[in-house]
Amino acid sequence: MKTLFDLRKNSDPKTYIEINQLYGGDLLIFEFQNQEITPCTGCWNCWLKTPGTCVLKDRMSESYGAFVNSDTVIVLLDTAQGFINHRGKAFIDRTIPHFHPYIKLVDGESRHLSRYDRLPEMVFYFEREGLTEEEEERIEDYLYRTAYQFQTTGYRIKDLRHPTLKVLNRRPAKRGAQSFGAVKKMDKLVIYNGSPRRSGSNTALILQEVSRRLENSVEIRDLKHREEWGNWQEKFSKEEHILLMLPLYVHSMPSHVMDFIEGLKPSRGSITFFIQSGFPESSQSYYLEAYFEQLAKRLERTYLGTVIKGGMEGLKARPPQSRQKMIEPLATIIEELINHGHILKDSCIQLGKPVQLSLLGKAFLKTGIINYYWDQQLKANNALERKNHRPY
Repeated sequence: MKTLFDLRKNSDPKTYIEINQLYGGDLLIFEFQNQEITPCTGCWNCWLKTPGTCVLKDRMSESYGAFVNSDTVIVLLDTAQGFINHRGKAFIDRTIPHFHPYIKLVDGESRHLSRYDRLPEMVFYFEREGLTEEEEERIEDYLYRTAYQFQTTGYRIKDLRHPTLKVLNRRPAKRGAQSFGAVKKMDKLVIYNGSPRRSGSNTALILQEVSRRLENSVEIRDLKHREEWGNWQEKFSKEEHILLMLPLYVHSMPSHVMDFIEGLKPSRGSITFFIQSGFPESSQSYYLEAYFEQLAKRLERTYLGTVIKGGMEGLKARPPQSRQKMIEPLATIIEELINHGHILKDSCIQLGKPVQLSLLGKAFLKTGIINYYWDQQLKANNALERKNHRPY
């Protein structure tokens, strides 16, 4: 079965005929032209309470069966701010139920275990109008990375009028195109919390310590407060120093963060990014870092760099002293940014360790001990016996 998801604002039925001819069979089509996909909230119920089943009920969840049981899935995407737009990112985020929280070692790096024996081949088309060559490359690299996480092959269609398939091949993230910049000591830094979780997120825990230390030198805004977005987006163009802190979400930003980014306009000032993730290796965040470099350029702001910290899963569950020990260097690097006007290179390098898993790290992953943490949470929710549930 071939299933097409048209996530574009302006769909074109003629496109479906061309793609149908490419595959020589009938397509099952889901159009989202006038329908938003509810953003993932990071509740992890699909992992820990109702394994394999999302608590959100919308057209996306209605399509899960078709997605999982397809041989090929074709996704048509719009772009915004040099990346796939928030609807496309929400689509990818909402595939999380098709995976386990468990981690396994693949090609020398950590990866989530698929809930199903196989997932479909992924074929992507994205609108290129308004993109630079560099932005187009970074989108392509990200979509490769998405297919890689799905443990399947990724393809790209470049021209819908004459659709042909281009294999998305593995290549290093194109980070480092912009050097870390510097400004004068900051009087104030506006920090956006990009976590989708309603409460108790790792990002919020880090920012609590930042707020305690820096008090009036920072203003923290939580992007879950959508009612404030219009006001904040207008203020963005007038505020001198911005930091966006967020968790890595399927190798990129959470979809609601992309939605907010779409409303930003070019302006003077600086911008810094901070990515924290559950994966132990910082290299997992490199494809997002590569995009953020281009975003700073598009917004015409001085790029002060991207800080990456892996191994953050389970932060909240740590004993208070251990949790504080882990948070302190993260708050310190923000304090240094404000006091010096730039990210201290040594601090950034230290936080980014390990870049890749060491031999010891790989050996530890292979033991499966790390997955005991997830089993304990499943057990606490009376869901351990259903951990391998495949609802579709």
